[in-house]
Amino acid sequence: MTVLSAVPGGGRLMGVMMDAQWIAGFAGGYVAAAVTVFLLYLPFLVLFGVLLLAAGLLELLALPFLVLFRRLRGRGKPGSSSGGSWLPG
Repeated sequence: MTVLSAVPGGGRLMGVMMDAQWIAGFAGGYVAAAVTVFLLYLPFLVLFGVLLLAAGLLELLALPFLVLFRRLRGRGKPGSSSGGSWLPG
């Protein structure tokens, strides 16, 4: 006695026996739904990638200025006890 034969209706879903074509159809439907959701979100994924790339390029462009600010900040008074913080000591 199989599990499906213990179900009322003898393993039939609304009078139709679930064979390999049903299961393939259901699997195809799930694959089609996943592909559709991926295609719907694709513009947002591309935008996220472009924004990450732009942020990285801006950080590379700002790097010389950050180094310059650090050097200029270090040229304070020789006796200052600021300890390298932004707050005046």
